[in-house]
Amino acid sequence: MHFYFVQHGVAVAKEIDPNCPLSADGRRDVEIISTYLQKAGLTVRRVCHSGKTRAKETALVFAERIGNGNISELSGMNPSDDAVEFAETLGEGGIMYVGHLPHMKKLVSYLITGDEDADVVKFVNGGVVCVEKDDSGYHIEWYLQPSMCVV
Repeated sequence: MHFYFVQHGVAVAKEIDPNCPLSADGRRDVEIISTYLQKAGLTVRRVCHSGKTRAKETALVFAERIGNGNISELSGMNPSDDAVEFAETLGEGGIMYVGHLPHMKKLVSYLITGDEDADVVKFVNGGVVCVEKDDSGYHIEWYLQPSMCVV
C-alpha cells in the first residue's frame, strides 16, 4: 500500500498575512505537480491536511485533481506535533497527507528507518514523497518535486 506525504506549497510571509496562505508561486507549483500526477494516472482516496491555511489550500488543489474532492482536516499534523505518535495512526494506504516541516521530515524518516531524526529525504514546498508499505516495512518508492514536472 502507498502513502503520500507533502510539504505544503510556498506561503506568503506571516508579516504580509498572519494566516500564511499560499503565495502565487506556491499555488502554481502545487497546480503543476498535481496536474502532472493526474496525467500520470495517480489517484488517492482522500487528502488530509493539518488545518493551517497553507496546508488546506495545498490539499484542496491535490484533492481536486487526484482525490475526487475528498479532503479532511486531521489533528497531529502541525509542525511540532509528535511524528512517532502520528505514524502509529496511519491506517490503509491511498491517502495523501499535507503538512509542515519538521513534522513531515520526521514522519517519513521514522517510517523508513525507525529514527525520526534520520533525515532520509529533503522536502521542498509542494514536493510529494510516495512511501510504500509491504511485508518488509516502509520504503520510499519515489519523490517528485514541482521543478521536475513538465505539464
